[in-house]
Amino acid sequence: MDLYYLLLKITHLIGMASWFGVALAISIILSKKDKNDYELILDLSTKVEMPASFFMPLTGGLMMIENTDLITMSWLHLKILISLLAVLFTHLSRSHLIHSDLNNTNIYNKFIFYRNMSLFTILSIIIFVGYK
Repeated sequence: MDLYYLLLKITHLIGMASWFGVALAISIILSKKDKNDYELILDLSTKVEMPASFFMPLTGGLMMIENTDLITMSWLHLKILISLLAVLFTHLSRSHLIHSDLNNTNIYNKFIFYRNMSLFTILSIIIFVGYK
């Protein structure tokens, strides 16, 4: 079972790295303020960010099932809560990207807010887990 847990952990780390990398890349692309980049952002979000935000909780849950000692660690509960917020902000920003007119200033500002909150929560998870 140790190999299975190791594979889950590696998949979890790869998913986290890809999710953070794409969130950072999208923020950098948005900083250029070019309206033509929305298709690139949607493509990155669809092909990398959404699968990563799905497999991260999945592999994390499977790791907790495999190693039940993790459930008793109180810091892990905080990590799960922050992770769920990161998933929420990621999906809210993607919904604005797909279903809203980003030429409207208010909607665009909400989109940028959700993107920044997503990046901030992912970064705080990385710092939090790195500290523990």
